[in-house]
Amino acid sequence: MDDSRRLAIQALIEPILTERSMEVVELTCRPQGGQLYIRLLVDRVGGVTIQQCAQVNQLISQMLEGANLIEGSYTIEVSSPGLDRPLTSKRDYERAIGEDLRLDVRVEEGRFKELTGMLLAVQHEAVVLKTGTGNITVPFEQIRTAKQA
Repeated sequence: MDDSRRLAIQALIEPILTERSMEVVELTCRPQGGQLYIRLLVDRVGGVTIQQCAQVNQLISQMLEGANLIEGSYTIEVSSPGLDRPLTSKRDYERAIGEDLRLDVRVEEGRFKELTGMLLAVQHEAVVLKTGTGNITVPFEQIRTAKQA
């Protein structure tokens, strides 16, 4: 599907998500089995429940039908990114404030150390973790992987 249609779909669904304090983490559209498959990952601070995903799915389907953006049949799937998904963007970290994280951090060339702690803050170029030994500021450039613990 072309980018202009994907952007039109995203613009259409943004108000539905904003109203529920949610945001798009990922929107993919691709042909599958003779129809268009639309996959939407949504999240918000504190996470998203299955019931919330189902409700948003229904509302988005109604909006897409009314807007007549898609010719032919389509399937839409709305889900949350899940706990195992690595944190990759600054926004991912911001949504995880107050959560326990497990970071794989470069301590020197070729050596890494695992840090676990509660995410206290996200700064311009670093995160602040509360660990058992105190608060630690970790620059983004030193984080190899980050996941919720």
